Amino acid sequence: MRAIQAYTKSSSFIVSFIFTTLLLIGVTFNTYVLTVASDDLLVRETEAAILADIGGFRSLYNAAGRPAVVKALNNRVSNINNDFLYYLKDGEDSFIAGNLAKWPESNVVSIKNGLLEIKADLRTNQDKARMRGQKETAMAMIVEFSNKDTLMVARSVKDIEFALWLAQTSSYVLIIIVCIISILSIVVAYYVVSRINLISDTADEIISTGNLSDRLYVESSWDDLSKLSLALNQMLDKIQQSVNNIQSVSDSIAHDLRTPLTRLKSHIERLDHEDKHTLIAECDNLLAIFNSLLRITDIETSGKRAGFANENLSDVVADVIDLYQPLIEDKSINLHIALAPNLSLNCDKNLIFQAFANVLDNAVKFTFEHGKIEVALTHDITKNEYSFVVNDNGVGVNEAVIDKLTQRFYREDKSRTASGNGLGLSLVAAIVSLHQGNIKFARTKIAGAKSGLSTIITLPVN
Repeated sequence: MRAIQAYTKSSSFIVSFIFTTLLLIGVTFNTYVLTVASDDLLVRETEAAILADIGGFRSLYNAAGRPAVVKALNNRVSNINNDFLYYLKDGEDSFIAGNLAKWPESNVVSIKNGLLEIKADLRTNQDKARMRGQKETAMAMIVEFSNKDTLMVARSVKDIEFALWLAQTSSYVLIIIVCIISILSIVVAYYVVSRINLISDTADEIISTGNLSDRLYVESSWDDLSKLSLALNQMLDKIQQSVNNIQSVSDSIAHDLRTPLTRLKSHIERLDHEDKHTLIAECDNLLAIFNSLLRITDIETSGKRAGFANENLSDVVADVIDLYQPLIEDKSINLHIALAPNLSLNCDKNLIFQAFANVLDNAVKFTFEHGKIEVALTHDITKNEYSFVVNDNGVGVNEAVIDKLTQRFYREDKSRTASGNGLGLSLVAAIVSLHQGNIKFARTKIAGAKSGLSTIITLPVN
């Protein structure tokens, strides 16, 4: 079972998508403002500054005449921190004062309201020119005084344009960074989902097969999920060690007590007592428990497949039914059989027979007289597997404990009034696992039955 079925539905992807979307919205808005509003802001701010400067020179000219304006211009030009450019000429176009080399006549673009965009040539003897170069882009306005003197006031926009270019470039760089972050967040989210699914699949495999020797794949040691996998592997080591110790103790007890019980049985058989047969039956029951324990352990640990051969599974099921036919008839149970013919399977015939027999034995044991049992063997072509199903309308089990039925010694009948030792289905589970199959339980599938159990064994076709 995969923890996350669809990558796009994972929390990692959703968080990275929301985070990326918010970043892109913010950066896009910021870029739009800088790109669209910056040009208009540049024009309006420059126009206001030039108009203010022209207003000051107009007032000065009207009050004190040309000499005052020339003096003011020379003071302005001498200040290298001044961004303004000037050219004052008389009515005959002769230069009077300023830091522009000549009156611009070409490359003049009208912007609005008398505001012009020019290519300004700076005078070579100006410190400002030596610092900035000979030509600059500027915005200018022209004012004419009363005696036909004309003053061009321009403002260099080089520094402003550079600041705006830097802001726009920063926005573009930020967009690129956000795109990289978005890609990385998606990649990280995909990596996290893949690793979580890998951990989930491995855990599901361990749960379904009971093979505690499986371990989570660890491909690195730098990320948190790899560290989590390492911690889980260590936990599995401890669990496997504990389970092995418990199994070893129970197997040792079973093995060590089997010989004394056999001797005890021999002594009882030589006795002449009225309870002799009861004691022998109890010894046989204890020996059966120990033998079942040892057999389950042998199947689970050794994984022997030497006895595997191609067998007719339909004939095996038919033999199991023939074995229990007398018991079924004694309880007047209505038996319904549906077997697909000639189903071949590479298996251990004796073990499969034992597994099917234990399942049918449980159904017969817990089905009332005149009850009903259904036995079916089918072939699912799409999944390429065989299904052995036994339904009964007997006492059934509580759905809350249905997953415990294959545990060793587990019996829902706590009083142990029914015969059995709680190892039958544990042996079935071990045999089915050896054949790489699966066993599950559900409410009975018999129509109209108020209680009962359905046992389904699926075996993959080799």
